[in-house]
Parts: sequence; C-alpha cells; structure tokens
Amino acid sequence: MSNTKKCLIWDLDNTLWEGVCLEGDVRLRSEAVSTIAELDQRGILHSIASRSEADISIRQLRAFGLDRYFLAPKVNWLPKTTNIIAIGQELGISLDAMAFVDDEPFELEQVAAMLPDVMTIDARRVSDIPATEEFTPNAVTGEARKRRGFYQSEEARRAAAVTYSTRTEFLESCAMRLVVRPANQDDAPRATELATRTHQLNTTGLKLLPAKISRLVNGHEPDAEVYVADLSDRFGSYGTIGLSIAHASPGAWTLTYLALSCRVLGRGIERAFLSYLLEDARRRGFPIARALFRSTGRNRQMLILYHMSGFRSNETGGDETTVLELPLDAVPTPPSWVTVS
Repeated sequence: MSNTKKCLIWDLDNTLWEGVCLEGDVRLRSEAVSTIAELDQRGILHSIASRSEADISIRQLRAFGLDRYFLAPKVNWLPKTTNIIAIGQELGISLDAMAFVDDEPFELEQVAAMLPDVMTIDARRVSDIPATEEFTPNAVTGEARKRRGFYQSEEARRAAAVTYSTRTEFLESCAMRLVVRPANQDDAPRATELATRTHQLNTTGLKLLPAKISRLVNGHEPDAEVYVADLSDRFGSYGTIGLSIAHASPGAWTLTYLALSCRVLGRGIERAFLSYLLEDARRRGFPIARALFRSTGRNRQMLILYHMSGFRSNETGGDETTVLELPLDAVPTPPSWVTVS
C-alpha cells in the first residue's frame, strides 16, 4: 500500500457538514474545513462520494464556498465503492493512493472489504487527519501547492477533447511544449516528489531520497546527468512533470532512471522526453544507449515504451534489473504534436 495519499474522498452528510442536506439546513464542521485547506496546501486532492441529490448538494457546496476544492465529485445513489473507483479512474490515481472518510460504519466497512487498498477514516477523526503519516509528504513543494489547479486545467482539457473528431486532432490543437533542462538544487524537492509519487511511469520504481537527489544535482557524482522536464499547453502549465538520471562514461551512456507524472499519461510525453535524451546522447557521439528497467508490477508501460523505441534486452542484473540497448543511429522521433526544446 502506498504511504502518502494523493486524494481524500469525502462523504457529505454528517461528515463534511452536520445534518442531512435533503432534510433542511446543514452546518459546516469547522474541523473538516481546516483539514481540507491544510491538505490542499500540501498538494493532496479532495473529491466526494456521497449518497444524495447532486444538484442540491453541489449548490450547498457552492454556498459554503467549498466547491472549488473538490475534483470529480460523485453525488448520486450508486454504491460508494463504485464512485471511488470512478474517481480514481477519472483522476488517474490508484486505489492505494486514496482515502475515504465517512460517518457511517457500514459504508466504511463495505469500502474496506471491497476496496482494501483504500484507507478508510471515521468522520470523528477528521481533525486528526493532517497529523497522520499518510497525509504528511516528505516535502511540500511549490508544485504541490498548485496541484489542484493542474487537475482543474485537466478538466478543461477533457471538456475540450470531446469537441474534436479524433484524439490526434485534439492533441495537435493543444500546442504542447516540453522544455527539458538540467536540474538544479531548486528542482531537488520536486524531483524527489516525482520519484516518490510516480508509480506507472517509472522505469525502476526506486524511491530516491532527497539527499541522493541533492548530491546528484550538485555534481557530487561527476558522471551523472540529471534532467527535469516542464510541460505547458494552451490550457496552462502542467509544471515539472519529468525526471531523468543518466550516467555517462567514455563510450557508454546509460539511462538509469526515468519518471514522469501520471497526469501526462496518454499524451506521448514520455516518448518526447525519451527521444530528446537519446538525440542529445547521439549528438555527443555515443554510439549506443543503454537503459535500465526493473518491474514493479505497475510500470509495464515503461518497458513497452523502451521496446517501441527500439530498445532490446541485453542482460538481467542480480536485482532483477533488465539492461536494454539501442544503437543511436536509429533514434525515435517525438510525437508530431509536441514541441521539444
């Protein structure tokens, strides 16, 4: 189970507020509001899975000025387990990175039984949530404080996408720009966050400690090359979404680590980032690129990325790490809808 949670899903009646919305006036729980605001500043997202009438509940949230905090809210009469799964799919967040808070023991026990990866929390403990380990990231970055805004921009992208006849047409309309640059000390907290939070688009699954990343970006390993990637499009900035670590020695260039935010999944950004790194290695005269891959059970997409880019398995290390190779006379090109610089 993931340690730090990425999303807290709320029930409404007698959890976020006292009372039942359909039965009349309700009163906000001040401790719930404080928890929402504090976690939002830490980059932890909020959503809703509640049984009620959507129009009435959302109107009440707006009246309280809280609707802006909640992404992909599900207010209906479906089982809460169904809604939690839907929220995870819509936000691209795995079940083990989510938590659910409710006042009803039945609902908590049902979620715990049917979705055991989801952390369940009794509504009476709302004020304790910010102090728990699962909701305390190692570092709170500027990127984290903007995370809700990134997801809200993504909602605008999804709304726009349905107006195009093909996915490629929509992607081309986005005018995506990927900027790859050497990492510096200011990037270390975000690089650590990417290494910690990224599960699907991570080539080894290794959790790099802040001290390790600081040593790398400060040049304490002379052969190490650390890059980060920033992405933007016509809807706004995605922020820093990629991290790569390579080691260069005479005649050998090895990509030891590649991780990208799951928010860019399905846009070809991982192909664009990898293509840039390989082309840079080719320009510097390296004849062959090597890349390391270690299966975590959830990162098979990155092995597929390597294979589709022309890499072939060469050997397997003692720690179950696969070494892949690619002759750099055949560098893959980035997707046509991404400008890379």
